[in-house]
Amino acid sequence: MTFALLVGETEKNLLEFQFNQLLGSTVIKVNDKLVKKSVRLFSEPIEEKHELEVGENERHTVSIKKERKLLFGQKYVVYVNQRLVKLIHGF
Repeated sequence: MTFALLVGETEKNLLEFQFNQLLGSTVIKVNDKLVKKSVRLFSEPIEEKHELEVGENERHTVSIKKERKLLFGQKYVVYVNQRLVKLIHGF
């Protein structure tokens, strides 16, 4: 699952999120700079939350909540400054 989100009004920041369920890897980038990378080999949690600050002059708090479905797939909920901005269902 891969998605991107533009954050900010005057200062635009591109947030990219990539998750590979087969390999268990999660990569989060902001403006092509690696912010967070993790790998889970065997046990994927049912619920996982990532929080980060985005922007230099115009600061925003981005929260990405990932919920694993029972068999295969995920649901992603993305908040910017505690406001829902994106809901994604994926495989």
